[in-house]
Amino acid sequence: MSRILIAGQGQGGAAARDVTPVWQDEELLLRDPASDEASAQSRRLDLFRRHGDFTLAYSTAVQPELSYFYSEGGYIAYVTKWGYVHVLGDPVVAPGHCLNLLDSFLERFPKAGFYQLSLATARHLAARRFYVNEMGVDTTLDLRSYNFEGKSKEFLRYANNWLLRRGFRIEERCWGEISQRELLELDSRWKSTRRVKAEIRFLNRPMSLAEEPDVRRFFLFDGAGKMMAFVFFDPLCCEGRVIGYTTAFKRRDASATNGYAEPGIMRAAIEIFQREGYSILRLGLSPLAKIENREFRKNWFLHHSFRYGFNSWWVNRFFYNLQGHAGFKQRFCGFEEKTYFATPSLSNDLRLAGMLRYTGII
Repeated sequence: MSRILIAGQGQGGAAARDVTPVWQDEELLLRDPASDEASAQSRRLDLFRRHGDFTLAYSTAVQPELSYFYSEGGYIAYVTKWGYVHVLGDPVVAPGHCLNLLDSFLERFPKAGFYQLSLATARHLAARRFYVNEMGVDTTLDLRSYNFEGKSKEFLRYANNWLLRRGFRIEERCWGEISQRELLELDSRWKSTRRVKAEIRFLNRPMSLAEEPDVRRFFLFDGAGKMMAFVFFDPLCCEGRVIGYTTAFKRRDASATNGYAEPGIMRAAIEIFQREGYSILRLGLSPLAKIENREFRKNWFLHHSFRYGFNSWWVNRFFYNLQGHAGFKQRFCGFEEKTYFATPSLSNDLRLAGMLRYTGII
């Protein structure tokens, strides 16, 4: 039987409670991860490589300031803000142990809120009398059959041709082959155009200025060699190998690329991933898009609030361009999967405000 270990950094503290400090599965022995974060992250990455096939999996393993609940040969990543526990994504564990890990976690944190869940995890929490609301869609491309044909993907073809005709070039580079100063300057220029200028965390992980295992980086340069845009991709893994990627960071200097930088880079990366034999590319969450809530017992207030937020002109203009974000991903014509928010309570004002404050959105 697996023993439970709770380890924390940042908001969670050095240790959440006094519990048995060791758990073991057939391959891996963990001793208090809080005592050695580098070693702990390495072990989480081992678990990620076995079970990390969902969009946020890599982020749960490497994002700073997360706390961790270990049991059943896997872990759940979370943060604590204003007394509320906020869980990031699905458990990273073998599918056969997921339900037991969730139940063990709920024994310790029965009032936790869960963000960006898969359908399977949402169903388990709904069976535990949680309210489950859709929080948007995650778009996935099947790289084994994906192509750039048809009128709906014309913008991808045109973007690539537009960039090539004007002397731009797209290159994949490792961290040591780029100028950090130039990258930070581009990052600063891009943030100056955003409505939310802070570095978002939790639902997005902060950008790391260091080499990271299996992360891929693609850059757009103009004819003079100036960095004009980049897209970074986090790995997706299953059974110890990389099976695909998910978009993690995107920055661009829109003043010189006429909006074609990101689609041009995306097309180049997709073609490389296809040649290398990878099977999947996840484009990430489109927040609050296509909210329907037809399957689970929902929180009606959140249902209407999320739908209003997505359709509200002032939210999109002054706060976050939800419609533009979703519209860009829809143009790739991928498969859209619902993602879910689950909570045991009908009252979530402070919970959601705390999460948004932690992320840096408010």
